[in-house]
Amino acid sequence: MAGPLRRGVMQIAVGIAAALLFGCETERDPRAGGFIDGVTNLSTGGYRDYVKERQDDLKNSQDRANILEARARSITAEREELERELKQASDELTGLQKRLADLQENLTAKRQMSADQRRQLDEADRRAKFARKRVSRLRAGAPQSVEAQRQSIADLKSLIGSVGAMVQDLSR
Repeated sequence: MAGPLRRGVMQIAVGIAAALLFGCETERDPRAGGFIDGVTNLSTGGYRDYVKERQDDLKNSQDRANILEARARSITAEREELERELKQASDELTGLQKRLADLQENLTAKRQMSADQRRQLDEADRRAKFARKRVSRLRAGAPQSVEAQRQSIADLKSLIGSVGAMVQDLSR
């Protein structure tokens, strides 16, 4: 009888040990766990789950990186387009300033400048100089968001348009 009793006690002891071993919270990171964690994770699939989680994390990180890279390319393209628009506006302003100088020279030479023409010419010159300063500030200023830069260029184009209209009026 001692044999079957002993075997029963051993089975209960092994069962309790197994329950304790597999019922405990284990470290799933194979680099951090010990022997018991390793045995437990191998038998319960903890390592497989750990690897799957790490692979999912890696895929999510790569997806986020791809999205950010695409957004960076988009912003770079938008900024390049805005720089082209700024150059175009600057070139237009340079042409208007030359036309203003020519108008002033012609009107002064002919001594036909009325007080109203002088006032219009001075106002057009003041706006052109202000626009030139805005071009310089946009090129040298602190980085702006794409939307803020787009709005600044739109405002600049509007100002240049008003100078163009004034030059057109004075040319008549």
